[in-house]
Amino acid sequence: MDILIGTPLIDMSCPSLKDKFLVIDMGVNGARELKQRYKNAIFIYIIPPTKEKLLSQMKDRDPSRLLRSKSQLPNAFKVCKWLVINDNPENAAMEIERIMTTLKTYSGNVGKIDRNTMEFLYSCSFHNPKNRDFLQKFYGDEISQVKERE
Repeated sequence: MDILIGTPLIDMSCPSLKDKFLVIDMGVNGARELKQRYKNAIFIYIIPPTKEKLLSQMKDRDPSRLLRSKSQLPNAFKVCKWLVINDNPENAAMEIERIMTTLKTYSGNVGKIDRNTMEFLYSCSFHNPKNRDFLQKFYGDEISQVKERE
């Protein structure tokens, strides 16, 4: 049996994909490659609320995932514009959908976004100081080193 691993090339201009979102779960390095190909893609960094939660989710997975996440953090700041803390899967999914829908609806017309939506987007901004503080606590010294390089 042949096994194919990877992300397929998709023609997003295909009429059947009009008004659709394509959601891909991948690492930051893979997202960096997609960003070069799809300029209008939305990249959201999704993270559990604690390291303990991450480790419990990964108990049946590769134990090096936390180390890989740390190693990809410098690229996350370059690739991702949004951060969703997955403390509840339903809420996280709603936040992701709201980010994508808002960006699609108001692309090129930011002046029409209402105050509540702007506040929501800012709360999810990857560069919001509150989110940076969260990442600082989650990853520790690695994020300080990233800040110094920026």
